[in-house]
Amino acid sequence: MAEEDKTEEAQGGDQPTGGKSKKKLVIIIVIVTLLAIGLSVGVTVFLLGSDGSEDSEEIEIIEEPVKLPAAYMEINPPFLVTFDVEGRQRYMQVYVSVSSRDPAVFDAIDHHMPLIRSKVISSYSAVKFDEVQSDDGKLALQVKTIEVINGVLEGEGAPLIENVFFTNFVLQ
Repeated sequence: MAEEDKTEEAQGGDQPTGGKSKKKLVIIIVIVTLLAIGLSVGVTVFLLGSDGSEDSEEIEIIEEPVKLPAAYMEINPPFLVTFDVEGRQRYMQVYVSVSSRDPAVFDAIDHHMPLIRSKVISSYSAVKFDEVQSDDGKLALQVKTIEVINGVLEGEGAPLIENVFFTNFVLQ
């Protein structure tokens, strides 16, 4: 019997050692696989910006201001400017409307109308008659009108207009 135990130990002694190395190899492979999966999940979560603590963080909502519809105001009476072109008297009559999304701007325009009319007529008088006959000249005149009106309103701390429209433009 002692001989049988020795033979079993000799035979069995080789198997457990070989079995332990295979078990160690399987355990190492499983651990490495789990680490790789965990690492890839962690990197994915980090790159997507979600760390799983969304419940504890406050979500910031950015509200865009609601744009009011545009409102229009016609400036009366129309602007009338005279030009001296090659010894002949020429006239320009411009009907102007302004637009804004802030109703307070119209009250400011009414209040400052004498100053606005004076500055607009002065700026129109400085323009050459030949220039305002072209489409580019009319567009430049519109831009200049916006600048003049907003310059007056800005100096008073009032809201500004968005656009100027020539509803009737007469050159004679």
